[in-house]
Amino acid sequence: MTKPLDNEPLVFSELEKLVAQKITLDIRHFAQSDDADAQVGVTELPAELAEMITQSNLGSVVLFAENFANTEQVVKLTHDLQQAALASAAAKPLIISVDQEGGRVFRFAQGTAFAGNMALGATQNNHGVKLTEQVNTAIVKELLALGINNNYAPVVDVNNNSKNPVINTRAYGDNPEWVAKHGIAATKAIQAQGVMATLKHFPGHGDTYVDSHLGLPRVDHEFAHINANELVPFKQAIAEVKPAMIMTAHIQYPALDSSTFTSKSGEQLIIPATMSRKILHDLLRVEMKFDGIIATDALDMAGIAHFYQPVDAVVATFVAGADLAVMPFKVRKPSDINKFYHFIKQVAAKLEQKIEQAEITQAELEQSLARINRYKVAYINSVELAKTPLAQQQQQAQQVVANTEHLALEQSLMTEAVVLAKTDAKLLPLATAKPKNIHIIVENDLELAALSHAIEQAFHQAQCAKANITALVASKVKVADKASLDNFITSADLVIASINVRTASLVDLGGMDDLLATQFAKEKGTSINYADVVEQQLVKAQQAGIKRIVIARGSPYLMSKYTQLSNVLFCSFDDRSYLHQGQALSPGYNASLAILLGNQAARGVLPVQL
Repeated sequence: MTKPLDNEPLVFSELEKLVAQKITLDIRHFAQSDDADAQVGVTELPAELAEMITQSNLGSVVLFAENFANTEQVVKLTHDLQQAALASAAAKPLIISVDQEGGRVFRFAQGTAFAGNMALGATQNNHGVKLTEQVNTAIVKELLALGINNNYAPVVDVNNNSKNPVINTRAYGDNPEWVAKHGIAATKAIQAQGVMATLKHFPGHGDTYVDSHLGLPRVDHEFAHINANELVPFKQAIAEVKPAMIMTAHIQYPALDSSTFTSKSGEQLIIPATMSRKILHDLLRVEMKFDGIIATDALDMAGIAHFYQPVDAVVATFVAGADLAVMPFKVRKPSDINKFYHFIKQVAAKLEQKIEQAEITQAELEQSLARINRYKVAYINSVELAKTPLAQQQQQAQQVVANTEHLALEQSLMTEAVVLAKTDAKLLPLATAKPKNIHIIVENDLELAALSHAIEQAFHQAQCAKANITALVASKVKVADKASLDNFITSADLVIASINVRTASLVDLGGMDDLLATQFAKEKGTSINYADVVEQQLVKAQQAGIKRIVIARGSPYLMSKYTQLSNVLFCSFDDRSYLHQGQALSPGYNASLAILLGNQAARGVLPVQL
């Protein structure tokens, strides 16, 4: 057993048990000893973490990519997590959460990723919210089969700032009414399958140019503007579909709450929404009548962690009205477990002070826990958790995750979503131009195989003579080779380049644990930047009079350069390439090439103003 605090029996008061049930921990990494590598992903539940869950009465966990190896493994992990929770004094199941939005935020690589919310927004002119319903149904069927009962989705931020680095293609668009329609459809679909939906990020993260993983954003609009834009999707969803959960944003909103706090450095700052009682309790809980769970965004993000001590952050957000404090503490090695027990006790002690100071009442805390437990009863069947054999759960999951129906839907989404952002009437359809030599530019071997397959399939369907294909794979090009790259295009009469255009954010990887890794993973001077390769090749092709096709994956806000350098430009949003039964596939490449060859029309319409 883990050593108790100060060598005394490990005993938690009722308030301390309540605090633990209002905390969500991630279990991304755990080392078996304090001297071992703490960056080992948790794919099997260590005995130490299982005991910690049982002893502490922890209420919730969130999983990341490091926790996902394969379908059977994930089912066993979630099964073991629940057994540890049910063995606690509280005897309550865990809320097991994940960010499975689709597109750029997708944690389980073996699942069906889809192309993200902006791709769904691009289909609304022809399909309304039909594909949003279908895609979210498929995603949560897979989550439920894996033992996950809460999806941190949908994102209902209105992306009305083209420089937004963290929302961007995660948004359905920049029109609040349409974002609301998609958000409502997604929430209905998620909760109809028995998974809790989470609208995020309240009161809105769409009009910022700072990533709250790295700083504290601020929105300076007047209340009338916020009420007519940012708040619209939340208000309509609360009224129509009663979402189980809403996640807060680490953003300053002076028009909603201009009060200040003293940061841990002594600086006076406007309070962020996550810590604002006026925003979480008065606005969301009372005025907007939200009766579900209020969960914070990750409290280890710089928007909070740079300004609050961890204990103070949890106490402040509970006083503000949050039900779940997400990721306020890292357990990465055995010695962290006792520190976490001490952390719970520190939070409870400070909450007692807040109760004495009349900043919060004991009744409010008990109502918060009752709210959490009410949703656990509604969405988590403890009897089934205890009775269904693990092997049966694993077998069922194998039949659901990335099944044929879901993969076909993933392709259907891209078929309807791809936007023809620039066209050349003399070049489309390509079948009439009959190119003999095609040069393709891709980032790696997987993209090469997926794009080559898409070209072959499209040419075959169009009954067009097969062209000769040469390829430049940037991952194999060194700086020393830069001068000779021009040789790749001299014999081509058509160039097809793929480029992933996006503003980098830690949300793509998972969060703050990735910050150091990204800071230290700098280029060593031996590899050439892929965007530079693409630009250089397109410029040379343009100078030589060679026709140029660009398939832009990711943000439409960043396509301007490629509009100038291409004859035909496709926007396929957060498309991905993956292996299926040994074949490399890309739904976006497939759809783009089908349009290029005249096998189908381009039906996607950008849901944002550029």
